[in-house]
Amino acid sequence: MQRLRKVELPLAMPVILAGLRIVLVQNIGLAVIAGLIGGGGFGSFVFQGLNQTATDLILLGALPTVLMALVAAIVMDILVDLTRRTPERQT
Repeated sequence: MQRLRKVELPLAMPVILAGLRIVLVQNIGLAVIAGLIGGGGFGSFVFQGLNQTATDLILLGALPTVLMALVAAIVMDILVDLTRRTPERQT
């Protein structure tokens, strides 16, 4: 347990967080599909816009979704960078 906590988990943390970043961004994008089955959210605007060929409705649903995914990816990238350890120099 001590080796896991002090060595293996800190070494694996950047990879784990990178995987979570991918899953988070995919889930944000797939949440738009919930509008197809009546789930609401930004997906309802996208699919209403597609049905009515109204570009403004499509953008009203798509742009905030893209913005949320971008912000989530940037925040997770920052967390990944913070968990990476640099080798300590020996003098």
